[in-house]
Amino acid sequence: MDQKPGTNSEEPSSVDRPAGLIGAVDNVLRLLRMFEDHEMIRVNQVARDMGLSRSTVHRMLATLSHHHFVAQDEFSRAYKPGPALVDIGLSVVANMDIRALAHGALVRLRDETDETVHLATLRGAEVLYVDSVESNQVVRTGSRTGWTLPAHATAAGKALLAELSEEEFVVRYPSEGLQAPSSRAPQTRDELRKQLTEVRRRGYAINNAESEADVSAVAVVIRDKRGRARAAIATTAPQSRVDDEWIAVAAAATARIAQELGERID
Repeated sequence: MDQKPGTNSEEPSSVDRPAGLIGAVDNVLRLLRMFEDHEMIRVNQVARDMGLSRSTVHRMLATLSHHHFVAQDEFSRAYKPGPALVDIGLSVVANMDIRALAHGALVRLRDETDETVHLATLRGAEVLYVDSVESNQVVRTGSRTGWTLPAHATAAGKALLAELSEEEFVVRYPSEGLQAPSSRAPQTRDELRKQLTEVRRRGYAINNAESEADVSAVAVVIRDKRGRARAAIATTAPQSRVDDEWIAVAAAATARIAQELGERID
């Protein structure tokens, strides 16, 4: 059967689509699914394949770019998946796989340090805590499972931010000033950059009561078999127990567990 100009034979016609669909949302989702078959897409290509006007496609891509779901290549001017789209895909898969794999490792780390430990992933400029194992001590830090906190004010967040390229970093922090939950957290993007340089140098991140009063932590990224940062493990304690010796011991134990866990992740 001949295909009409400006339509995609693989896309369902309006007759085939179920009632109740929102046309604009349907078009955006169809556009995003084009990345299943193409590393980059162009305005003319989208307009042709979806049967839309160039002006409509421009507006769709501008909106998606504003929310970081697509990014425009500065040389080719074509569009590629943006950090937000990549983060969502990776987070869904990572959270399903890593939490199941990591729980036993978190228990071992808790038993070794006798402190509360957390597993966290990066979501934009925030960290999402996907699992926690609490210390058995009477005075301890609590579970954060399900919490989101500013990445730049947590050890797990800074460990993961240190893995980003400069382009990815600026997307998450487009302004020089940062909204900090306390005066101890980085107040500017430049201050955060300096802290991340130090994280890369020593191999772990520190939170010195930056997101919660009287709670300190160290964190190390979990790298899979291909060296990609997939999540971070943080060991936390009441600040009254934290000194240089505690940091050294906790960081070493956390790094060892993170490495052992990463060797099991494809």
